[in-house]
Amino acid sequence: MRKLSHRNTGLLILLLVSVIDLTYSQNDQTFDQKRSPSDQVNNERTNFLNDILNSSEKNKVDSIKTLPKIKLGGALRLNYSYKNYDQENMDRMGDFGFELFRLNADIDYKDIFLSVEYRWYGNFNAIHHGYFGYHLSKNSSLQIGIHQVPFGILPYAAHSFWFNATYYLGFEDDYDAGIKYIYDDASWNLQAAFYKNPEYIDSERYGRYSFDLVTDDIQANQEINQFNIRSAYKWNLNEDLLMNLGLSLEAGQIYNKITKEKGNRHAFALHNNLFYKKWNMHLQWISYEYRPKNPEDLSEKTIQFGAFMFPFEVTTKADVYTFNLANDIHINKKYLDRIKVYLNMSMVSPKQGYGSNSKQIVLGTTLIKRGLYAYFDYIFGQNMWFSGGPGIGLAHPEDETWNSRLNINFGYYF
Repeated sequence: MRKLSHRNTGLLILLLVSVIDLTYSQNDQTFDQKRSPSDQVNNERTNFLNDILNSSEKNKVDSIKTLPKIKLGGALRLNYSYKNYDQENMDRMGDFGFELFRLNADIDYKDIFLSVEYRWYGNFNAIHHGYFGYHLSKNSSLQIGIHQVPFGILPYAAHSFWFNATYYLGFEDDYDAGIKYIYDDASWNLQAAFYKNPEYIDSERYGRYSFDLVTDDIQANQEINQFNIRSAYKWNLNEDLLMNLGLSLEAGQIYNKITKEKGNRHAFALHNNLFYKKWNMHLQWISYEYRPKNPEDLSEKTIQFGAFMFPFEVTTKADVYTFNLANDIHINKKYLDRIKVYLNMSMVSPKQGYGSNSKQIVLGTTLIKRGLYAYFDYIFGQNMWFSGGPGIGLAHPEDETWNSRLNINFGYYF
């Protein structure tokens, strides 16, 4: 057989290399196509870390390798209280001590975001909120997790550290577990949400931030399957006057752990958050009703709420009225940036035969220097929980006395 020339030998080697390379490329493509979903997730996580670790000045403005925006924060607060309805507290001339330490984080990476806050109080700890979400467009987003229930004036229907009666009824700064859609533009804020249950599934846990239905051996009702719809129109009358006119609806079920039956509940609210120069006014009306399926020997005129380690009774049918007025005074001096003065008023008026009025008035001021906040609140309450009353909207004699409480809260927010 004739020997191959050097030229033919080179051609043969080049052909073999081409065949091997083609075979390897085909096998490699097949491997990529057969990768498991977990491999893809791990690869995405690796890309996330590479964007951070291998970033450069060019990457910071590159839409493909944008750095995540991370904001870490927290707060430390101390509280002083003097209660005219607590003789031991009065004998000590009030009490002053640790109230809260909290940590929070917010992360925004491309179209994905996350927000979480956890709190440690003197006698319990609890989650405040924790959710992740997706920016669907410039004006719309989706949140999944424990987030603020869209109802009434947002983010707070009060100016004071003490909040209003709406907070203790679960209609202000309330956080539950579910999914929420938000649309916000220059004229409208629209929100719709579904909550499977409160932030804690265990309804016997009283150590929580948000006020929810809680259970014991007698009161066995818990919140489930809640729908919320909220709309607010931003009405700019002129450059100094803005009115946020809103309507909120809430409906859900009540599961009784003893009877194993489902009751229902609903609430309706009209609200206006008005801004005029340095003034802010809140006007809000809420009508709510709870229809639990209690055992036959248990009245359906009251239901049990709880938070901050305490359960208490609430009337099941009432109207709630809120009026708040505040003025923001800019100082901009060495020792003080701003002063906010406010009057917050709320009243719970039960339907006929369902109890007596509960009232709360908070007169106060807040001193602000960067992250330092000092709230000085004087609270007056009649038949009002956390102001010396037995609950909210419970029956009481017509001559029920007013209680008062001086509350001073010092906090550093970072």
